Amino acid sequence: MGTVVGQQEISLFLYEEKYKESLLAFQLPAEQEAFTGLPLDTLEPALNDTDKFAVVIVDREEAVGFFILHTGEAIADFYSEYSGAMLLRAFLINYSSQGKGYAKAALSLLPEFMRSYFPAIDEVVLAVNEKNIAADRLYSQAGFEDHGLRRMGKKGMQKILQYSVVKGPDSARSPQDDEFHKRLINTLSQSAMLNSLFLSAQRLGPHPYYIGAGCLVQTVWNELTGRPLNYGISDIDIIYFDDNDLSYAAENEVVERGKSLFSHLPIPVDIKNQARVHLWYADKFGLDLHPYTSLEDAINTWPTTATCLGARMNPEDNSWEVYSPYGLEDLFGLVVRPNKVLINEGIYNSKVQKWIEKWPELHVVPWNVEE
Repeated sequence: MGTVVGQQEISLFLYEEKYKESLLAFQLPAEQEAFTGLPLDTLEPALNDTDKFAVVIVDREEAVGFFILHTGEAIADFYSEYSGAMLLRAFLINYSSQGKGYAKAALSLLPEFMRSYFPAIDEVVLAVNEKNIAADRLYSQAGFEDHGLRRMGKKGMQKILQYSVVKGPDSARSPQDDEFHKRLINTLSQSAMLNSLFLSAQRLGPHPYYIGAGCLVQTVWNELTGRPLNYGISDIDIIYFDDNDLSYAAENEVVERGKSLFSHLPIPVDIKNQARVHLWYADKFGLDLHPYTSLEDAINTWPTTATCLGARMNPEDNSWEVYSPYGLEDLFGLVVRPNKVLINEGIYNSKVQKWIEKWPELHVVPWNVEE
């Protein structure tokens, strides 16, 4: 399993001997080494412990990062509800490979990796020093949640962050996330166009779908900046997933059905099967793309943290489902922050320029700023 970051191809592998030499040569600056152990110190103990599993972060054939998954009673000191949980520890990216998006990409692959290799595990937890602000932010953006658990470590107080491997888009939200979720639904519900769109999309089936990114995000931006809710929205994106038929003809059948369903809307609707995006992505954007494994896998790679967003209404009861892997804080803060899992700097800057012309209030995080 893997993903693409710029021109890099990131994968997670259980440790193999061929990676040993490069892992033992890993280095970190002193300020990072204060919070984690290098493979030189942690690899051998992990290999000698049947409850520990060494995992290598690989860019093609090169080891660029490393972490350990630890299970069993030995992690009770970190997490008392250890049954069905794994502790992620010693996570690091080699110093020479930092600043390239490897850490965020690796964490985005973690849920699929866990389901493939450790299907009995329900939850991944980790301990992060309260003074390690950069790591805390990285883990939070990746979906780890702080529910107030703390422990005293050798180097100070640690937060215990939790990630439910089996959680759905709306489960286990923090109180702040829950408030943002309510605000999002309230804002989208105020748009007559979007309400009509969501109701019509219920008949698009039979494939799972999301209405994604642009029209949702821009509706929120418009509400926050006092503009008409439809201002600046040039198209509507609907994504679905069908990996049983990757032909253009099959996708076009859904597109044609959509033309009838959405003919009443004032803005064009673009419908795409995310299972076949890899077939044309390189020709359009110049970047290779591994096949997506789900709709959520696709959304995880979209160009900014705020626009990694999909929503739909359940036809049974009109309840809302929202998927936002990086949370909604940036969206409601009018923050445009790059998500480097897939795109490059050129693609990011091009999108930012178009948005700033319409919404000058946006706070743009430059591509080369690591937060």
